[in-house]
Amino acid sequence: AASRPPLAGYLFVCPPEHFKSGRGFFAWPECPWFWSLDPSGISPLTPQTAQRFGFPEVKQRREVWGRRWDTSVYEGLRRLHAANGFDPDSQDIAKHLGFTLMEVAG
Repeated sequence: AASRPPLAGYLFVCPPEHFKSGRGFFAWPECPWFWSLDPSGISPLTPQTAQRFGFPEVKQRREVWGRRWDTSVYEGLRRLHAANGFDPDSQDIAKHLGFTLMEVAG
């Protein structure tokens, strides 16, 4: 039996501000992500429908930890990146280091 090609789907993730509930406080939105068959995301799929179509399950993981350095460290990194030909306000250094980039839609 010939298999049909997989459906094109789009994963939509809430913008970061939807996770923030106040200064230093974060909350998990009711629907942090959803799959849709249309690129606009107007018609979200239920998790059950997305699973039937074969889209990967999105797993939720919450982990809170943080570290902070003195402001001078960040300024030093900006100068180091600029001295090496990278725009410190861009994703250039991340691209150069091979990190996976996320594109913000909308």
